[in-house]
Amino acid sequence: HENNQTALYNRSKKEFFLRARVISDDEAVTDETSEQERSKRRVLVRYSKGATYRVRAYNLLSVLEPSVHKDALPPLVVVTPETHIYRRIAKVHTTPEDSFMEIGCDYGITVDKIQTSIEEAGDVPKEWPRETCGNEVAVDEKKEDDSIIPRVTCIGVDRSLESIDIANDRYPKCKFLLVNVLVSEEMTTLRTTCESCLQGEAPTVVCVDINGNREIDGVLRCVQMIMNEKWKRQPRMIIVKSRFLYWDLKERNK
Repeated sequence: HENNQTALYNRSKKEFFLRARVISDDEAVTDETSEQERSKRRVLVRYSKGATYRVRAYNLLSVLEPSVHKDALPPLVVVTPETHIYRRIAKVHTTPEDSFMEIGCDYGITVDKIQTSIEEAGDVPKEWPRETCGNEVAVDEKKEDDSIIPRVTCIGVDRSLESIDIANDRYPKCKFLLVNVLVSEEMTTLRTTCESCLQGEAPTVVCVDINGNREIDGVLRCVQMIMNEKWKRQPRMIIVKSRFLYWDLKERNK
């Protein structure tokens, strides 16, 4: 009994997201709808393998997809004070269409979580492909070129050699680089490295965790250097973990 309880507790602590697309939301909600009725409202969604299910609406988290954020727009910058919220935002909004980079990756835990989420959460196209007829066979005409260096989806950077060595050893599916992004020459080297080994040649989602209590000026300088760099494609989202910056913004917006 104790083992079952422990297993249940451990499962409840682990957040796991499956991507789904809403295909029908026909249960009307008005200003008069009670909280209890709202909590019971269900919407029809489709998962990545095609299965459909009516799920409770309050269990759904909206995702800012790459197609929603136009290239001409500046990156959306999200600031959070806590690690668990920071990682949750990154997991929810980094889709299989994205390339991910974390600045201040330490031992690579967040980078690995995003890599796993991309692999396991699935993806659902806006238009579901029609089923092929009985005699039709899908043919993939793409041929692999052995001379092409495999690209990774997730990259982590840190200025600690020890952290980078440990991260590369623990998480071989990702790539970890020794970089101080506050040095302009090293930031430029990072950009050229992304062009050669990262999917899409540049990150579309960038996380910044250069210690949650670092002075605001250092965090803002890091964000500014990301935005000013001449990436092949600009990041659509920058997620920052900084307690000082978060509370400073809260005070300014009172």
